[in-house]
Amino acid sequence: MTRPVHKGCDDFRQTSAAARERWLAPRMTRRQIVGGGLGGALAIWAGRAMDFGGLIEAATADAAAAPGNRVLVTVFLPGGADLLDTLPPVGQYGTYADLRPGTKIGDPPLLGGTGLAIHPSLTQGTGGGVKGLYDAGKVGFLPGIDYANPDLSHFHSRHFWETGLITDRAAPGWLGRWLDRNGSRENPLQGLTLGSTLSPVLATGSAPVAALESPGDVGLEIWGVDDKPRAHLMNAWEELAHHANGGVGPQAVRNSALLAKRVGDQLAPYKEQDGKDPLAPPVAYPEDDHFATRMSRLAALIAQPLGVRVAAVQAEGEFDTHDNQPEDLAAGLRSVSQGLAAFQADLDARGLADRVLTLVWSEFGRRPKGNESAGSDHGAGGIAWVQGNHAASGILTDYPSLTSLDREDNLRVTVDFRKVYASLIEGWLGTDADEVIPRAGAYGRLALVR
Repeated sequence: MTRPVHKGCDDFRQTSAAARERWLAPRMTRRQIVGGGLGGALAIWAGRAMDFGGLIEAATADAAAAPGNRVLVTVFLPGGADLLDTLPPVGQYGTYADLRPGTKIGDPPLLGGTGLAIHPSLTQGTGGGVKGLYDAGKVGFLPGIDYANPDLSHFHSRHFWETGLITDRAAPGWLGRWLDRNGSRENPLQGLTLGSTLSPVLATGSAPVAALESPGDVGLEIWGVDDKPRAHLMNAWEELAHHANGGVGPQAVRNSALLAKRVGDQLAPYKEQDGKDPLAPPVAYPEDDHFATRMSRLAALIAQPLGVRVAAVQAEGEFDTHDNQPEDLAAGLRSVSQGLAAFQADLDARGLADRVLTLVWSEFGRRPKGNESAGSDHGAGGIAWVQGNHAASGILTDYPSLTSLDREDNLRVTVDFRKVYASLIEGWLGTDADEVIPRAGAYGRLALVR
């Protein structure tokens, strides 16, 4: 029988886009709901009325004004990626093997003299995959990352990481807040999600941002209904879009439809036509892999004069590994390694590598002791890393001890994710972290950029 893509726990399934939208929707403005729900092909988040006629000019002006602007990319590993099997602690291997008799990695590739190894799947891809990038000094690992007193809920932890706030209240994403402070008021492509749903990391209060799978897919669409009701809905949408109306709802619909068309016009030169793809990569990416395809499209769009400043992509793998962890984690990390390695080679080939830094993260780690289903359950002290020509390299945070666990028998947290965010905002984006992360000074800083 075919295994579902995300077969993990009920809590994981509650993090679906629909479930999260139901939770957050009552706290959003009507314009944000309509603007963020244009369908699978394109999503726009615009917190205020915009000058739609100036979108193309705005994107071009953004790119021309600062052609060397730095770009921060976030890659999310959904489900809670396991630290111990991703970076096996060979310096504590006996304890590790005792804790993980059903999932331990035998004879993994070593990371120099760090006392750590790396999952074999992370050697897959161009130039030796993520390990090859590490060996080239382009990856810095952040073991033990989490937040104090983690509650181990997918739903809550994702929200905390996405917003940079430990609160159950709706809020813009941490990079969305950065755009509100430092971004454009006219260019939705400044904050770009490669996917059908806008990443909450990029949700803003006022600045426009966008989500798309491909420039050729941009447009207005309504999903999940049959042809006849869909036609009625589209006709109603078009009717609202073409008639000015003073009501908040109709005006938001009109603005959103116009915005979708303008962004489609803006991206028209980059659509595949007559078998020719203007965004074709200069390097080979894995075939039939959605994550790799999105990374390829992202590299190509960063290369265009579109003013992309921050971007978000979600990996496709299964990281909520309550069972069958050896197989599922290997497949997920293989896809990530191949996609990220090709992305970095693509940036190099396009001459963009000095402008782009990537943060890879997951909402928490797994328990150190394996379960009876050849898996591991929700735990603390996860794994993240920074990648790029200017990423600090090596093991950048303390690896948790396997013999000194916390009171819940989880790995101890050795670095708060908000310290990482504050360090990236200041070290890479070059602005004050206190504008985005409350009490940023309390977390200290890490040298994540060189």
